[in-house]
Amino acid sequence: MRYMKKLTFLALIALFLSACSSVKVTTDWDPSADFRGYKTFNFSQSFDEIKVGDFDKRRIKNSISNELEKIGYVLSDQPDLLVNGYVTSVEKTVVTNTHYGGYGPYYYGWGGWYSTTDVNQYSEGTLIVSLIDVRNKQLVWEGRAEGIVQPSNAKKKTRATDEILRELFWKYPTK
Repeated sequence: MRYMKKLTFLALIALFLSACSSVKVTTDWDPSADFRGYKTFNFSQSFDEIKVGDFDKRRIKNSISNELEKIGYVLSDQPDLLVNGYVTSVEKTVVTNTHYGGYGPYYYGWGGWYSTTDVNQYSEGTLIVSLIDVRNKQLVWEGRAEGIVQPSNAKKKTRATDEILRELFWKYPTK
């Protein structure tokens, strides 16, 4: 069971493999926060506790750092903003029943009735990135990406992680 959970979490980042249209991205922020006043960031200690593999965690951190640096923030040991993350996945099942009618009406009745049942299972993953104002200890921005988890190779995971975090930070309030 533990292996399956770890495998699911490792595969979570692969949700980015899907086209961006199949990944739902939402953001929210505190309108009273002065985003232009922030200059530095760093990752919270709890970020290292998110339940993904070390390589996936590194991909997420690198992508977040790249996006925050594009905004103009600098990684610092004395940050204005702390970056926190949360990852989860949920196993889902879709059952589809299809009924087929017979032929007729003929002299001997309808006949030919049958149905099929298809069961499809998939994992839906969520990545949440939060930015916390260190001085006020208040959440000032949060981005969420949700989508279907699909296994992938390292190169595709990196490209997909970069793409989804680019989309997540696209509407960041300072732009």
